[in-house]
Amino acid sequence: MSPGAAVGGVSRTLALGGVLVLVSLSSGFFLSSGLSTQQVPELGPEDLGKPFRASSPAGFKASRDFEVADDQRTAQRRAEARDRVRPVFDYDPTIETKAKRDLRDGFEAMQELVQEFRATHTAPSAAAPVVPQPKKAPAAPAAPVVAKDPKGELENELTVALRDARRRFEEHAPLTDDEDFEVLVQARFSPELEQAALGLLELAWRGKVVPSRDELSRIDSNGITVRILGGRSEGELGTAQPQVFDVREVSSELDRFASVPGNLLPESPPLVRRAVLRLAKKQVRSNLSINAAETSARRDAASNAVKPVLLQVKKGERVIADGELVTETHLLKLRGLREQMSEFDLLQLQIGGAGMVALVLSGAWLFFQTALRRFKPTRRDALFMGLAAIALMGLLQLWLAVCDALHDKYPSVPLEALHLAFPVAAGAMLVRFVLSEEAALYFAICFAALVGIMLGNSLPAFLFTLVTSLVAADRMSRVRDRAGLFGAGAIGGLIGIGMVIFMGLASGRGVGSEIAWSALLAAISAAVAAPMLVLTLTPVAEAAFGYASDLKLLELANLNHPALKELVLQAPGTYHHSIIMGSLVEAAAESIGANPLLARSCAYYHDIGKGRNPGFFGENQKGTNAHDGLAPQMSAVIIKRHVTEGLEMARQYKLPRRVADAIPQHHGTRLVGYFFHKAQRELDGKENAPPIDESIYRYPGPRPQFREAALCMIADAVEASCRSIPEPTTEKLRAQVQKMINLVSSEGQLDECDLTLKDLAQIAESMVRTLDGIYHARPEYPPGAVRPQGPGLVVVTNESTEPRKTGA
Repeated sequence: MSPGAAVGGVSRTLALGGVLVLVSLSSGFFLSSGLSTQQVPELGPEDLGKPFRASSPAGFKASRDFEVADDQRTAQRRAEARDRVRPVFDYDPTIETKAKRDLRDGFEAMQELVQEFRATHTAPSAAAPVVPQPKKAPAAPAAPVVAKDPKGELENELTVALRDARRRFEEHAPLTDDEDFEVLVQARFSPELEQAALGLLELAWRGKVVPSRDELSRIDSNGITVRILGGRSEGELGTAQPQVFDVREVSSELDRFASVPGNLLPESPPLVRRAVLRLAKKQVRSNLSINAAETSARRDAASNAVKPVLLQVKKGERVIADGELVTETHLLKLRGLREQMSEFDLLQLQIGGAGMVALVLSGAWLFFQTALRRFKPTRRDALFMGLAAIALMGLLQLWLAVCDALHDKYPSVPLEALHLAFPVAAGAMLVRFVLSEEAALYFAICFAALVGIMLGNSLPAFLFTLVTSLVAADRMSRVRDRAGLFGAGAIGGLIGIGMVIFMGLASGRGVGSEIAWSALLAAISAAVAAPMLVLTLTPVAEAAFGYASDLKLLELANLNHPALKELVLQAPGTYHHSIIMGSLVEAAAESIGANPLLARSCAYYHDIGKGRNPGFFGENQKGTNAHDGLAPQMSAVIIKRHVTEGLEMARQYKLPRRVADAIPQHHGTRLVGYFFHKAQRELDGKENAPPIDESIYRYPGPRPQFREAALCMIADAVEASCRSIPEPTTEKLRAQVQKMINLVSSEGQLDECDLTLKDLAQIAESMVRTLDGIYHARPEYPPGAVRPQGPGLVVVTNESTEPRKTGA
């Protein structure tokens, strides 16, 4: 996207947002009447037990639905919700694993020391091998002496070495009792002791271990929630054994297990069993601890999730009857209603109304732009629809005040019937008259919603406004004069009568005098008031926004218009070209469902700028060509200037915006082909010639933005090219029309309007039929076929017809 397009898109979005804000704020002022408040009785604690004196025998009734919070019951339910949340404990499975690994590592360290010591002191020397000695005769017995025990000395040295390595063991497994360590040293930290200690640890952590049972004393029978640290899983767990132990209970369990004969090292002395047992107990630590922060957070969340206990009061429900004794419940309801009514003051009602309008308008706008490809309103269109809605709501607000006065004076006329006398369909009819069906549909839906809100959130008012607006707006597409406008209103009036009758039957009221009044006033408003209001506002819309209704287009299509009279005098060739184009585009517009009046008006005025310099355009030249002495660049500039001059004339003659838009759009961004190719031919053969600046020969655009402008572009190319066809037969015309349509389409000139391939096929067929009627072949008259036959008489003959007389 180019920077210019991006800036344009931002500008358009801001402009539409401004229109939305304007309409929303203005509508909020009018909608506040449909969201009115009421006075609440001022009762307090001093009125408890006293009879209530109401201004009406019916007592005090709620004018709308409301709810009152019961704080006491809410607090009770939230406390119950907190109590239902189980305490959260964190389970660390790595504690057991680490304790076992540390104990195993401690034993392995000491066992490696034993193995290294024995390997060092018992291995034979490699440098002094043992040499066998010859046998000698037995010696005489000597005197007895005390021999040294090398093995005992080595064991003593090993014991000392193990004692010195105590820190090495306790780096892994803590053991503070010297007696127990001495027992393990004497047992040389054998693998049997290691396995026995590991077995005790396995028994110790067969359940979850908490530091103290006191942490579980305040937990009810629901149990606890256990989260596994380092993972995402959690589960529920009871607090009784064997699921949960504390450290003291684990120690007792180990003592009980070791006291059973045969369970722990049955072949070892008691001291060894005691040392292993105490070593295992020393490694036991808790792996389950309460998470107070998480527990509190979950309980707070559960408490906050409990919605306030509300006392619901429906619209029309009696809050307190006349003469009824005032109770706490009455005070609670009245206080809650008073608080809510103070929140919904006039300013906030208006803000709420503006917000609803903004959502309705923006939501419908987004849907229509996505779902309907022809819904492409400009900023001017959005502003027009917004101002129209504001004006009609202002008139409706004024009419409601008049209705109240009329109803007071004539109570036999139902107030609802007087409301229906307002011409609610006029807005959609006006939008359809100057814009499009899609814009009228959008306006009808949004305005019907606003009317329903203004009339007290009335669904019947919404449906009546919507249906009558849609029907009357649909008939506006066939309006060509003022009688047709009133005819469209009459159709809407008939539909309005039907809506009133059927809504009365659906509500159970039957068809009585109230329905008769409503039907009569609804018919009058749609058949008379709405068309008159449209006729009044149409000139205003045309003057302020440059729109062209069908009535305005009929005036423009009159060949006596001053602009066309000037054109026929200054540039008769261009005038003739425009008239032929008008026939082409009008028939083509009929074939594809476009606006034929708009298409014909665009064709009539598309080249009015050529009247300023008619001699520079081929259709107006007679023998001499004004471009013969000009460079191609100058000729292209002169040719393109007729667009600028045409726009100046459009402003001079106050042509509608759509008609004026067709002046530049029917050329789009196409090349002035003749002079572009002339410039290329002049450069042929020249060396080092600068390239041609194509922008000099290209129209500035924009490309056609609506279907009628695209029809003018196609018809302009088709009419000019078909004029030079020798002997134009139907086949030649069809081929030429299709060729020009393909050329225009291939250049991308139709990319920004909503013509489809089916439309292009229908346009081609329509233009061929029209051109065939214009350029149809005539028979050649032979010599002598035309001869005088007396005064005022001529006989025309040819080879295919018999002579016949014609009289003056």
